[in-house]
Amino acid sequence: MVTNALSALDISRTGLQVQRMQMDIIANNIANAATTRTPEGGAFRRQLVIAAGHRFTGRVGEPLGVEVTGVVNDPSPLRTVYDPWHPDANEQGYVEYPNVDIPVEMVNLMLASRAYEANVSVIQSTKQIMRSALDLLRD
Repeated sequence: MVTNALSALDISRTGLQVQRMQMDIIANNIANAATTRTPEGGAFRRQLVIAAGHRFTGRVGEPLGVEVTGVVNDPSPLRTVYDPWHPDANEQGYVEYPNVDIPVEMVNLMLASRAYEANVSVIQSTKQIMRSALDLLRD
């Protein structure tokens, strides 16, 4: 029972870490939604979090849960707008804007927030179960 409860806590803890990273990256995407010039050159590219679950083999002490395996740039095309007076306009008068879609980012932020809240609920429930089990042992 204690091992299962600790496993649930570990799984939820890693879920919290992944969702927090997801929310940070989404916030960065939103903050750069109009950035047409980056230090690397060109418009900002939307970033995506890549996460993977740990493979469960049943061995004692193995890590459980998920982890961020990387943050990658979204390869989808940049948005182009005709604005010949913009300082970053090309020879044809077009400016490349980030491939960030604010409504999509807001939906993703809501999903990450809900997943974060669900993991917090699991931690709270697991702690309550552990308290109840300890109370039973005391009696």
